[in-house]
Amino acid sequence: MKVSIAFERASHVNSGTSVDSEELPWPETAGRVMRHPLLHLESDGRGEITHYGGLVLAQQFVRRFGVAQRLDGALKLFKRHAPYHESDHVLALTYTLYADGACLEDQAALQGSEAVCRLVGACRIPDPTTAGDFLRRFKTADEVEQLSGVIDEVQEAAWSSLPRGARRHRRKRGFALVDLDGHIKPLYGEQKEGADFSYDGRWSYQPLVVSLGGSGECLRVVNQPGSARSSEAAAGALREVLPRVKRHFRNAIVRGDTDFDRSDVLQAVIDSGAYFAIGGRVYANRAALAQAIPEKDWEPFIPRAQRCQSKGPERHGRTPNYREEKADERGFRRLRTIEQWVAEISYQPPGLDSPCRMIVRRIRIEEKDGQGALFEYFRYRLVLSSLPRSYTPREIVDLTYQRCDQENVIEQFGEGIAGWRMPVAEFQGNSAWLQIARLAWNLGKWIAELALPAEVVRWEWKRFRRHFVYVAAKVLKKGRRLIVQLTDSHRYLPEILTAHARLQV
Repeated sequence: MKVSIAFERASHVNSGTSVDSEELPWPETAGRVMRHPLLHLESDGRGEITHYGGLVLAQQFVRRFGVAQRLDGALKLFKRHAPYHESDHVLALTYTLYADGACLEDQAALQGSEAVCRLVGACRIPDPTTAGDFLRRFKTADEVEQLSGVIDEVQEAAWSSLPRGARRHRRKRGFALVDLDGHIKPLYGEQKEGADFSYDGRWSYQPLVVSLGGSGECLRVVNQPGSARSSEAAAGALREVLPRVKRHFRNAIVRGDTDFDRSDVLQAVIDSGAYFAIGGRVYANRAALAQAIPEKDWEPFIPRAQRCQSKGPERHGRTPNYREEKADERGFRRLRTIEQWVAEISYQPPGLDSPCRMIVRRIRIEEKDGQGALFEYFRYRLVLSSLPRSYTPREIVDLTYQRCDQENVIEQFGEGIAGWRMPVAEFQGNSAWLQIARLAWNLGKWIAELALPAEVVRWEWKRFRRHFVYVAAKVLKKGRRLIVQLTDSHRYLPEILTAHARLQV
């Protein structure tokens, strides 16, 4: 039976407590509020209790979309199942990262919890050493690609299950913002296969991350040696990602920094029928074109942050700029942006069959030393774009630099779910770890999009876990039913119950 539940906005999600101020309890006597009474500690053998009660939402998502069946159908790493299947290992690692695990050894926290075993319907969960052996079974890039393909299938299935209004908005109005960026992951083990020295001399990997702007979903992650440019795998990743994205959105706009100013990346976007807005390198010929722009073609440009600040209420008693004061006191060199302009010219990058738009931003810089001497000069910033003329140069500049939010995605991918851990010595094993981390990352995003208030999608993992994973729960068996009892005192219990009902539809 189809259950219809309205998507209400939780007004208290970002504004403190949900309890009315008149209903807040008040101490009966004078003195401190926290009295720290004498406590007596006992054990209770009735039922199995866990503080990972929020795993019910992840388990329900996996059950609804048949993630385990998809994994077993695609991965063939074992000749004999004794007793674990491929999906058992992948999902055990996924749940470990989703909960709060930072390494393979943290899987023992789930392994030793009878309540978690009951919750996922397992007699036992793989041991951490067995999990490491599973990662080492990925020998080729094709096997890692098969795992990535399963995640792609689940992602499309989740997108297809979004509320009808959200799907209609994506098809008619929404442009998918596909962001590209790389990350240097320093390594401290000398026997890491496939590692190399980066441009700054660090022994490292350099994965490429392709994410969806706005929601922060990870569309693709490709592991690379540290010596590789992050853009080297971008063209192949885009040819895989863009057709899938365009099936659910009106179109896609690819954004990236100047490292992705390459003909193969731009051509991959054009071949897919999408658009690009990518930072351009200031080569000598491009700088000459920018300097040759007539003065009448330059339009004043105010950065988006300043425009938004001017619209807001005026601040009184603004805090002094202590950084500038200290810089002047110590005679440091200081640069300050005085004024900006924007213009547009037609430009054909080498290797492309047709020209594109080159947006030029001219910045007047003031240089001031500690003695008060003043100099002025200009800098140029370029953006290459294939967006239609309906997008003004100012809008393209704003759109391009909003991609910097992907830095938060990369930071949370490592700090929130330990995606950059790289736990084994084998290159393909670490590549498989990245795919499992991508599944754990997207699992939180998909649950938020499908069943939780809209603002939860943008939460950091620390906050998400505190409210929707760390929930005290008792797992009971009554007859043939498996019942999970959550504490009534949890602040977000109504949202968790509603989300569980939505994921069952």
